[in-house]
Amino acid sequence: MSRILVVDDDPVMRKIIGRALAPLGCEIHNASDGTHALDALRCNEDFDLLITDISMPVLDGRQLIAALHQDRDLPRVPILITSGVVGVNEIADLLDMGATKFVPKPISMESFRNDVVQCLAMGPVLNGA
Repeated sequence: MSRILVVDDDPVMRKIIGRALAPLGCEIHNASDGTHALDALRCNEDFDLLITDISMPVLDGRQLIAALHQDRDLPRVPILITSGVVGVNEIADLLDMGATKFVPKPISMESFRNDVVQCLAMGPVLNGA
């Protein structure tokens, strides 16, 4: 069973993502910001995918991606970004930073599930990737 960490400060969005992924039979873990996500990743090194929003308090999605790539002790997993407020240049920057895929909000359930399946099929990301 795939383990997914969903990071979003909006509890409604976390529920929507959980419902979208329910048919996949994944084990979903939630974090309300990047700091809590880092804590979860440090405690549970066996997540198969990280899904994160960009705009969050405390530690946002960009900062989370940067922290993941700076700390070699953290697991390397595919990162799927969700956001409703980024432009084309920002999306390219996020992908250059190490994000695997970008999905705009509002999400389409079926399309989102397909994106998640593609990311899960990638397996672990190499250090420094």
